[in-house]
Amino acid sequence: MVSITIKDVLPWREYEKIRMNEIRRISEIKKSRRIELGDRLSLLFENKDTVLHQIQEMIYLDRLEKEKDIEEIIRIYSTLLPGNGKIKATLYIYAYSMDDLVNVYKTLNKVYNSVFLKVVSKFIQGEPEAGREQGESFSTVQYLTFDLQGERSTNMEIHVLHENYKVTAKIPEELAKKLLKEVYDES
Repeated sequence: MVSITIKDVLPWREYEKIRMNEIRRISEIKKSRRIELGDRLSLLFENKDTVLHQIQEMIYLDRLEKEKDIEEIIRIYSTLLPGNGKIKATLYIYAYSMDDLVNVYKTLNKVYNSVFLKVVSKFIQGEPEAGREQGESFSTVQYLTFDLQGERSTNMEIHVLHENYKVTAKIPEELAKKLLKEVYDES
């Protein structure tokens, strides 16, 4: 399984020197891993590069230097790494103003429970990370896990099947091949 260790992470002062180049590099990687799901949602399929970048940013922004603090950040974000037959993705829920956000909370309540990966004809529900709800509101960033249950086809689609929001998007074959390689640790 893919992992990130403290040896993979740069001290924040070193990272600061290359940060803008890293942000540009990761932005390019994310472009090919993001699927737009209408005007309200997008799904980013995580991999070692995207997760390491998040870790590196947290260390930089918090100016972390103690090994135990850095290891804690690595532990937290490593749950986003694909592997063991599971695809990991971040669901972004868009709102364009505070009034719009209130509307999103009302009309798209629990939309993160309505995201499915279709592999050939099998629908696999994305399992959201627990603890990201706050009463009637919810986080507009949700982490989903799709357990492929042994499926290996590159014929993949994302389906959002919410009562107020329905979207289907085909996953490009090149991305589907990458996802399979990552979740099954194939070189």
